[in-house]
Amino acid sequence: MDYQELSRIFKETLSLRWDPVAVRLVRMGEERPPEAVEPPVPLRHCQSIIAARRGNCLYMPPRSHACPDGAGILGLVEMSPKLRSGELYLLFKKMPDLETARKMIATRPEFPAGEYEATLLAPLGAAAFAPDVVIFTLWPEQAMWMCCALTYATGERQYFKTSGFNSTCADLVVQPMQSGAMNISFGCYGARAASEINDFELYLSVPVPLLEPIARSLLKLSQKSIPEERQKIYLHPVLDKVGPRRPEVKETAGSRVEIFIDTERCLGDGLCVAFCPAGVLALVEGEGGKRVQALYPEKCSACYTCAGQCPERAIQLSYR
Repeated sequence: MDYQELSRIFKETLSLRWDPVAVRLVRMGEERPPEAVEPPVPLRHCQSIIAARRGNCLYMPPRSHACPDGAGILGLVEMSPKLRSGELYLLFKKMPDLETARKMIATRPEFPAGEYEATLLAPLGAAAFAPDVVIFTLWPEQAMWMCCALTYATGERQYFKTSGFNSTCADLVVQPMQSGAMNISFGCYGARAASEINDFELYLSVPVPLLEPIARSLLKLSQKSIPEERQKIYLHPVLDKVGPRRPEVKETAGSRVEIFIDTERCLGDGLCVAFCPAGVLALVEGEGGKRVQALYPEKCSACYTCAGQCPERAIQLSYR
C-alpha cells in the first residue's frame, strides 16, 4: 500500500478528524524535498505536528525548532547544561528535586547530538518521503482500535513507555524509532500549553513497518467489530435505573435473569449460540425448523452478547 492509501484506510475506518502525520528525522547529507518549507517563525516540535496535521509539509532544521529541549532530544543540537542537569525542571516546579529530575532525564529516550540535521513532517497522504514514524491524533476509543488492530495482526499485547514530560519528541519519535514498537503519549506541559491538542485527545505513534499490518487489520475489524461497538449493541437497557439490589432477590446471578426469545423473529442462524460464552443457548429442532432455546438459563450472567449479535433483535433479557 502507498501512503495515500494507508491514510485513506486509517481516516475512514477510524473516522479520524485529523490527518496522520508522517515524521522523518533527516540524516546528514539528505536532500530536502522541494515541497517542504521552513516555517516563517520557529516552532516547537509539538507545534509542527499540529501544522502538519493541518496539511503543511515542513522542513525543520535546528534554527526552526523553538524548544531547545525537544531539539536536543531529537539529536539536532547539543543539550544545554541547564536542561541536561535537570535544573530547569525545578525552576518550573515540575520536579520535586534534582535527583528525581536527573533520574527522569537518564531514562528518557533521546538521540546523540548531531545525529540528525532536521525534522521533516507532512500529512501521511501527501508525504513525498519515507517517514520513520507516523503520529496519530486520536480519541481514546480510536486509540483502542489501533491497539486492537496490532494485536489482531500479531496476537501480542501492547506495552507503552511514556510520561508527562517530553511527549512529542521523546515518546512519539525517539521511543518508537529505537524500539520498533508503537507508543502512546498524553502530551506534556509544553505540548498542552503551546499547541491546540484538545483535552480529550491523545497521541499514538507508529513505526512505519507496522502501518500496513495495522491498516489491514482495521479493514477486517471495520466489517463487524468497530461498527458494533459504536452502535453500543451490548448496552444494558436498565443502566439508567441501576440502584441497590432488592433484598428479596437471591444472590445467584443466573436466577435473576429471564431470557425471552421471539420464536417468530428467530432465524435459527445460531449466532447467539455461537457467541454465548456460558453455553446458555442451543438450537432445537421444531415444527418450523431450528429455533433457539435457553436450555441453561441459570448460567446466564446477562452479558447481552446474544442480544447484541442477533440480527433480528429476537432476544431480550430482563430481571425478575
